[in-house]
Amino acid sequence: MTMQMPVPTSVWQPQSLEEARSLKKELDGISRFIAGGTLMQMQREQGLSFPPHLISLEGIRELADIEETVDGSIRIGALTDLETCRNHPLVKEKCPVLSEAISTIASPAVRNRGTIGGNILYGVGDAIPVLLALDARLSWFCENGIRSEWIYDYVSEQESPAASAILTDITVSSPIKGRCFFRKVGRREAFIPSVVTVAMYREMTDEQTIKEIRMVAGGGVNTPRRLKMCERELIGKELTDDVLASLSESIKEESALIGDVFASADYRRIVAANLLLAALRSDR
Repeated sequence: MTMQMPVPTSVWQPQSLEEARSLKKELDGISRFIAGGTLMQMQREQGLSFPPHLISLEGIRELADIEETVDGSIRIGALTDLETCRNHPLVKEKCPVLSEAISTIASPAVRNRGTIGGNILYGVGDAIPVLLALDARLSWFCENGIRSEWIYDYVSEQESPAASAILTDITVSSPIKGRCFFRKVGRREAFIPSVVTVAMYREMTDEQTIKEIRMVAGGGVNTPRRLKMCERELIGKELTDDVLASLSESIKEESALIGDVFASADYRRIVAANLLLAALRSDR
């Protein structure tokens, strides 16, 4: 029996988006983009081999900028490491809930390497619930130029970008008019995947009815999900005890959280409902 040796991995270091995308098309099927590399390192430790070619995006420095746009929104480069994003004055001033969420991701050492774009592409990253609640937009460098989409569409796989597309930035509208809420529940909050992660954005009218609301539930192996039916159920209503009692069951059903070795599906759904309801009660 002949033992197969692992295939050596080549690392390419393009200096522009055009060069990176061209390399990805040329090495189609045998390459992956890499930035901070924390996710790929974790996958390697779990037994997944690196592909023959890695295309590093670290040399494309414009992907690591954070700036205020002309309309006051915050544009965050996808290559921005999580710790820089967490501590950036613009993020802390205009979007403190995102800074709060990032502080719960992994350890400081991982946050210094891992990027916000990588956390999104991971699919179950703890930055996603807040970005969904804030209705953030993603921009991709594609064959025909820059393409923009709501993060909801990306997470819901309604409009998956091409394999050679590169996530360039995340834009959060500002100023944030309503109230934001984030909560992550886990056995050891910062170092393992969460058991439950929820986020919410809500605006109230002068009459104390719901004007606008976005509710998100996820955690563990669950892809964060907007609870669209629950949101529609609340629009225009006062947060009475009857409304909240009915909403509890709706959250458990629509969140559809599944269980794993850390927590059962029922436990996750109950915790998600309780956290979201507690946040809503604070508005009464």
